[in-house]
Amino acid sequence: MFADGPFWIDRKDAPSREEIRFVLIGTTEPGNIGASARAIKAMGFGRLVLVSPPEGWRTPHAEAMAHGAEEILDGAETHGTVEEATAGCAWVVGTTRRTRRHHAEIVTPREWSGRLASIPGDERVAILFGPEKTGLSNEDVLRCRLIITVPTPMEHPSLNLAQAVMLLAYETALALREPAESVARPKPATAEELERLYETMDHALRVNEFEEKRRVALVRHLRLILHRAQLSAEETQTFFTLASRIRGPRPRGERRE
Repeated sequence: MFADGPFWIDRKDAPSREEIRFVLIGTTEPGNIGASARAIKAMGFGRLVLVSPPEGWRTPHAEAMAHGAEEILDGAETHGTVEEATAGCAWVVGTTRRTRRHHAEIVTPREWSGRLASIPGDERVAILFGPEKTGLSNEDVLRCRLIITVPTPMEHPSLNLAQAVMLLAYETALALREPAESVARPKPATAEELERLYETMDHALRVNEFEEKRRVALVRHLRLILHRAQLSAEETQTFFTLASRIRGPRPRGERRE
């Protein structure tokens, strides 16, 4: 995979990462705030919003759990109400496992990713996470255009808050990134280049007096393997070099291919 490959290039029409906020409501454990900060930074986000966090939440434990993402804690916004925390957001989505009588459409994190992919780039998004023990309140659920639920097994349905943040940050990041097929790839080897490679390899084996049946079978297998590998033009040069080593030094005066 390329260092700047398909999972690190944002779509130009996607919502800005700066406009996607992860909103933790009534979090009781400072360590979860720190771990959440680390999770969103790992996925390329930076906007952490806290609603009524515990007093003195910036504890050594929170710092330790945020390891490497201390600047996310530095820039964390704090608000007294969810209304303030979501001001200006066209999309407010909630995360909860509990079912209510009245709620918005329920989707999985992967389905949320698909929805986000079609949201216009100028719209702001807030993803809500409720307190560890109770989850989102009914009032907060009613604010949401979508409810995101992780399809966990009934016998152990709940996730740690920071785990949920990480999962949603990952799926949200995928929706913002370019599809793999749209990212520039190295120029593939042409049919002519591959045929020349097979001929060169066959020639090298002939020079080394490979028994004919073995030589034919070896070149046939080489074709199958390299076709599956979908070599780039540059990568074929490795096999040309290998063929030249197999062939050995050219006799003086022999023309290079």
